[in-house]
Parts: sequence; structure tokens; C-alpha cells
Amino acid sequence: MKEILILSIPLAGMLFITYLMLQHFHNKNSSENNLINDLEKTKTFFPLKIQAYERVILFLERIDPSNMMIRVHKSGMNAATLHRELLKIVRDEYTHNMSQQIYIQPNSWNTLLLAKDETIQMINVAINNLEADASGLDLSAKIFESIAAKKSSPTQKARNAIVKEFQMSIR
Repeated sequence: MKEILILSIPLAGMLFITYLMLQHFHNKNSSENNLINDLEKTKTFFPLKIQAYERVILFLERIDPSNMMIRVHKSGMNAATLHRELLKIVRDEYTHNMSQQIYIQPNSWNTLLLAKDETIQMINVAINNLEADASGLDLSAKIFESIAAKKSSPTQKARNAIVKEFQMSIR
């Protein structure tokens, strides 16, 4: 019995040391694999994230009332037609870009939604403050008056906030 005990103590020690070495090797290998996986995710995800922020900023530029007026307004257009076209642009642009929300920060997406809604509200308030037979120029003037009263458009505020948030996220 004493001989078995004398032989089993060194054997147990060897098994314990072997276990510790295997555990260390496994942990090191797992952390290296996790690091490689994280690098691969970064290589794939980061460009998509940058592209999403670019598209969100482009969306805000495209629904900025000043930019929409330049693209949409035609000579002789009445206010109702211009109103309808402006709302169509905002909705179409939103539909085209709504998938970008999975790549950007929730705060940025909420800022974008708020800017979109404020832009639509601004356009609706402007048309409601006009006579039924008003021209597109009258509607444009009302929208620009509203922007001037606020000192900046909702899209400009949103663009600044989203750019700032993006810059903070890449640091």
C-alpha cells in the first residue's frame, strides 16, 4: 500500500502539471482565435458602419428643404403640387435608407427620425398657412421663413449631431 501511495503522488503531480499546461494552451489558443475573429469582424463591419453613416448624412442632405426646393421646384408649380412632391421625396428617401439603422448608433437613428419628422411638419405647417391657390414660390418662401426663424433647418442640426456622434465612436 505504501508503495502504491509513493508511486501515485508523483503520478498525480504529473497529471496535474499536464492538466495545467493543457489548460494554458487551450486558453491561449481560444484568446488568439477570439482576437482573429474580432479582427475579421472589424474588417467587415467597420466599412459597412462608415458607409451607413455616409448614407445617413446623404439622406439628411437630400431631405434638407433648401436642397429639395432646388431639385423639385419648377416654374409655374402650385403650392399643393410642390407640397406633395416634397413629402414624396422625404418618404422615398427614408424608405430607401431605413436599413442603415442596423449599422448606426440608436441615438443617431433617433436624431435622423426627429429631423425627418420635423421636416415633414415644417412643410405641412407652411402649406397650412397659405391660401388654397398659392404658388410654389409662396410655399418655398414660407418654408424658408420657418428655417430662418429657427436659425437652422432640422436636417442641419441632425447632421451636426450625427457627425459628432460618429467621430466620438471611432476614437
